[in-house]
Amino acid sequence: MGASRDIVVEVDLRPNDVYTPFRWDRGNLSRWVAAIVICLIFFDLCRNSSAALLSFPDGKSILAVVVLLMILILCGLLVFPYLRVRAVFRKSPALTKRRRYTFRASGITIQSDDANSDLKWSLFQRAVETPGIFAFSVSSHHATYIPKRCFSSSDDVARMRELIRGNMPGKSQLRRD
Repeated sequence: MGASRDIVVEVDLRPNDVYTPFRWDRGNLSRWVAAIVICLIFFDLCRNSSAALLSFPDGKSILAVVVLLMILILCGLLVFPYLRVRAVFRKSPALTKRRRYTFRASGITIQSDDANSDLKWSLFQRAVETPGIFAFSVSSHHATYIPKRCFSSSDDVARMRELIRGNMPGKSQLRRD
């Protein structure tokens, strides 16, 4: 592949590119199902036990603790992961700086104000495509996110899939469209 087959992408990463509780994926679906099940359990517990709880001298306090516990569990499942991503972006301003990614058959070049790097495809353990991003994992705790909104055309997205399939056989999970 020649230089004409290179894909150049200017990326300004946002927290919603990395995680949002309303994205339709397996992790969020399991969080929402768990939250709904926990709400139903607590609702049933409160409905069936509220008379018994209120018969105690401090029954309203116990009921309030149960409701507070339910709210904290829901926040832990749905809100705190998003807040954690926002905090990472706030603590690391380098994440929001514009980066220029050049994808070619030999590897990926990343250029930013802070650093330049040439990476081989073999560095990445896996590549995943979602409806909104390409994620290249270096380890289980580190990934490079390339939002599809930053590509200049749908042809570039299709060429990106070709590059990934050709350079990361068996290590990618790509969409068909």
